[in-house]
This record gives sequence, structure tokens and C-alpha cells, in this order.
Amino acid sequence: MKWGKQAIRVADARKSLFCRMCMVLLLSPVAAAGELEIINLRHRSAEDVLPVIRPLLEKGDVASGMNYQLILRTSPQNLEQVKKLLESIDVAPRRLKITVLQNADSETIARLTGVSGNIGLSREARVAVPDSGGNGGGLNVELGQGQDRLKAGVSSARALEGERNAQQLQVLEGNRALVRGGQSVPVPQRQVIQGPWGTRVIDSVQYQEIGSGFYVLPRVNGDRVTLEISTQNDALVPDGGDYPVMRVQQASSTLSGRLGEWLEVGG
Repeated sequence: MKWGKQAIRVADARKSLFCRMCMVLLLSPVAAAGELEIINLRHRSAEDVLPVIRPLLEKGDVASGMNYQLILRTSPQNLEQVKKLLESIDVAPRRLKITVLQNADSETIARLTGVSGNIGLSREARVAVPDSGGNGGGLNVELGQGQDRLKAGVSSARALEGERNAQQLQVLEGNRALVRGGQSVPVPQRQVIQGPWGTRVIDSVQYQEIGSGFYVLPRVNGDRVTLEISTQNDALVPDGGDYPVMRVQQASSTLSGRLGEWLEVGG
């Protein structure tokens, strides 16, 4: 049998297969997953904004990030929506100045915050947050029991001139601030030592820190404010023996209201 002229080409099959795979890999992501975008955040971290933007994403979209960089793979339409949302939430948090006045009388509190009267901690406490008009008011909290008073408020520096017992701290909106006060109370202690020559009893006095305070977390939305408050109050109480024991009471609550109005805690 005679063979005619034939053309034969030998090619590397692995290379041909690799090229076909490259075409598939290059074409698939663009069609399925959308565009990859890296967004640099200015004021809010990626951990803060991710829970807010994820409901806007479609199936197959990807959202992740770290620190102040947000990584998105989504469609151009969704990307525009996310960017518009970030314009409203990626803003600088407000800085709040919290002032604590210890053993302040009602006249002083009325002058600083426009509030007077005594409130027992075992009965109730009140909290107020000012409006945003810069009128010198502020986040005001009163705690007290018996003759010991603990009063706190966010006020302008102008209103606090001459207040020698004022303590101030600053906190960014959305962060917790701790306000705590207390006193050292002498507590008798007795130690009994058994030895080969008998029993020895040593009486002494140790000072125990007794305090009361609270964490407050303010969140402002327009003219509305939400306060997350956690309180802790220490007290020495008799336990039926010769020496008192420490009792710690803790409570937490979430309040919401308009800026500038009083919100009652407890009752």
C-alpha cells in the first residue's frame, strides 16, 4: 500500500491542555464574581463596617478586610451602593468629655446641668445626654447612696471653671467610658495561729476599697441617643459573724431617648 504525502505535527499535550485551562480561568472570574475593589477607610475599621454592608451583597459576592482596608468583589452596581453607604457611616466619631463631680451639692449640679435634687442609688439613677447645639450641657449621670454622692456629666470647660473636685475623661462615641468612685473602709481582721506552745491570736485592721461606678456606652443617631449602662456597687454587709463580707451588685440596662431629655434607670 502506498501512502500519499502526509503532514504530521507532534505537540506537547500538557502545554495545549494548560493553555485551554488558562483561558477558562481568565474568563470565569470576571463573569461570575465581578470586580475586585480595595477601599481605604478613613475613620471606621473594616470590622465596624462589614456587618453593615454585607446585606447589600448578592450571592457569590465577597467582602472582607483588615484594619482600615475593605476588600470587595461584587458587581459595579453593588459597588456603587456600598460606596454611597460608606459615605454616611465612615465618618469621624464624636468626642465626648465626661466630667465626674464627687460630693457635689444640688446647687452645683443645678448650675452645671440645670438639674437639682437628691437621688439614692438604691432607688433610681438618672442619665441625660445633651443636644448637639453646643449649649454647655452634656451626658449627665447621678449616682449616690446616703450622704455619699457621685455625679457625672458632660459639660463645656467654661461651665466647670472653679470646680476643684471635677475629674474629666474623654471618650469617642461608640466606645465605653468607666466612671468610678469610692473610699477606703477599715475592716478588722483576725488571724489564729496554732503552734507547739499554744494558740496565738493576731488582730489587725486592713483597708478595703469600697466603690461604686458604671460603664456607659453612648451611641448617637441624629437627635436620638442609645445608652448602654453597666453598674457595679460594692458594700460591706454583716454575714452573721464578727466580721462583714463584701457584697457586689451588678446591673445593666439599655436606654433610648431624645438628646437632652432625662432617662430613668431603675425605679
